[in-house]
Amino acid sequence: MKKIDDIDIRLLQLFLIIVESDGFSAAQYQLNMHQSSISKKMNDLETRLGMTLCHRGRSGFKLTPDGLKVYEMSRQLFGQIDVFQKQIDNIRSVSCGNIQFGMVDNLVTNPDCLISAAIASFVDKHPQVRIDCAIADSYQIEKGLLEDKFDIGITSSEVKKSGLDYHYLFEEKQSLYCVPQHAILDIQRPASLEDIQNNALVERGLAHHITPMSEVMAACCTAYAPNMEATAHLILSGRFMGYLPDHYADIWLQKGMMVKVPVVEELAYSTHFYLTTNEQHDLSLASKALVNDLKKSHDIKSVMAELSLN
Repeated sequence: MKKIDDIDIRLLQLFLIIVESDGFSAAQYQLNMHQSSISKKMNDLETRLGMTLCHRGRSGFKLTPDGLKVYEMSRQLFGQIDVFQKQIDNIRSVSCGNIQFGMVDNLVTNPDCLISAAIASFVDKHPQVRIDCAIADSYQIEKGLLEDKFDIGITSSEVKKSGLDYHYLFEEKQSLYCVPQHAILDIQRPASLEDIQNNALVERGLAHHITPMSEVMAACCTAYAPNMEATAHLILSGRFMGYLPDHYADIWLQKGMMVKVPVVEELAYSTHFYLTTNEQHDLSLASKALVNDLKKSHDIKSVMAELSLN
């Protein structure tokens, strides 16, 4: 093989995405490429390296032993490139750089969420910095932070993970919703766990057993949705009840398409959101500046909220 050049770097980046997407089919959406084009580029990489990296076909995608070694070495390579880039960014000052920012979905309608204001303040001061935003659930963001795939995260984890730093920003109240025709509304009083457990429920997913009804849901739910939009679709089907943030559900509430289920106090539910970073990760100057703007935008409200919680 010749010395590594720009073409090889790009092909290795493509290889990483394929492996981490678990195959060509899933990778085509992230790469915005046809599967045939991905396959050709993989063939090019294997030719340049002089080895077979993966098996693909009816039996599915699987790395060869050589492919696994190349994958691990590629991750190390790009990790070092990221470190180099961030060091260069620091030398050039905060005026340039790239921030990987992950956040949970459907926060923009929360009046206590001031992320957009923080971004506006940051961009006004540092217009050349590129912010790459991704929407994911808290588990994926935390995993990405620990693996240095994200610099900054907005998460709502109930159980904080070792190695991450959490700074409280704001909260949201979530309520149990259903369609107006749902039978649970016939009981004419606040619903209890016993009333609800015989109805189909939407759970957050295996990584999110956090709602007041998680134990009940584990036994009787038939649908899982780690994000709010999927939960809304299931509720609007008329076949499920589920928790939604009040600010997010308001659009359907106003249209008469959803109603809030009156529940006993034990089923009340609020979610706290945190600015989350890796304790061991040396943030670039650009990332530190955005972190500061996020904290400044929220700290007055968050201090008041923390006092009310104590």
